[in-house]
Amino acid sequence: MKSALVLGLVTRGCAIVRYMARIDVAPVTPETWTDFERLFEARGSPHYCWCAPYRFRDAHQMDAATKKAGMRRLVTGATPIGVLAYVEGEPVGWCSVAPRETYVKLERSRVMPRKTPLETPTWTVFCFFVKRSHRKQGVSRALLEGAIAYARSQGARILEAYPFDTAGQTATHRGHSSLFRAAGFEQQDDRRWALQLGRRRARAKDTSSPSPRHRG
Repeated sequence: MKSALVLGLVTRGCAIVRYMARIDVAPVTPETWTDFERLFEARGSPHYCWCAPYRFRDAHQMDAATKKAGMRRLVTGATPIGVLAYVEGEPVGWCSVAPRETYVKLERSRVMPRKTPLETPTWTVFCFFVKRSHRKQGVSRALLEGAIAYARSQGARILEAYPFDTAGQTATHRGHSSLFRAAGFEQQDDRRWALQLGRRRARAKDTSSPSPRHRG
């Protein structure tokens, strides 16, 4: 599990109180499925999509319950789907990160075609969701750092992303390019950003690479 310490602000009367919120990031597994479920079923969450549209060819014909069931089958079958952010043990954010080939609709995408050789393990960061109560508190950055550690620990050599502002999207769920630039990604073309992971630190003992805490 990857952790971060983030400085936040809360108001009490006329005073502003500073606090340090620890953010833990961990992959979705059969053991953490209920956390993923709880986050996506919370008020204001993307419970209508379950981050399934690019993972199933017939997603446009699936209702929310069917999408949820499909995602659970992937997790049960040990297919990576992403990472969760926790504050005080409560899931507050999500980042979809997985091997590119598991996003089956990308196979024939004209706007997001594969740019790496098939033999090069390539993962894709596809979207973010952070609960409204925890936005602008460093959660997205912690999620991306956790996603990088997770992809690296699973043997990915390239991690790619399609930030909304350079991909011509109005929906912000794909993350802003500044987030990826700060994490070391480089812009490859009008839409695609990529980070070379190489083999360094790919010897993690579990599904997430622990790292020192930092201030967000």
